[in-house]
Amino acid sequence: MILVTLAELVIMALLFYLGVTQVVLPLWRDTPLFPMFRRERRLQHELAEATEKVVEAELEQKVAETIQKAESVRRTIRRSPTRSETRSGENINQ
Repeated sequence: MILVTLAELVIMALLFYLGVTQVVLPLWRDTPLFPMFRRERRLQHELAEATEKVVEAELEQKVAETIQKAESVRRTIRRSPTRSETRSGENINQ
């Protein structure tokens, strides 16, 4: 008997919650009823996720380009002789 009463209370609370969130609040805010069935919110969420993925991809590309540029600079520095190597045979007083 207690289980039945508890189940009734849970169902009543759920129906009250749905009634408030799906009917009363939309009427109060002057928005369409039953927003949980609206497709627009889900699509907006998907659009936000897709936009984040684009931003992440652009940043990954910039990181890769910067790493490549750094490696290129390192290779150039290693290949070019330093000033001390080019002037080692010259007289300092000249």
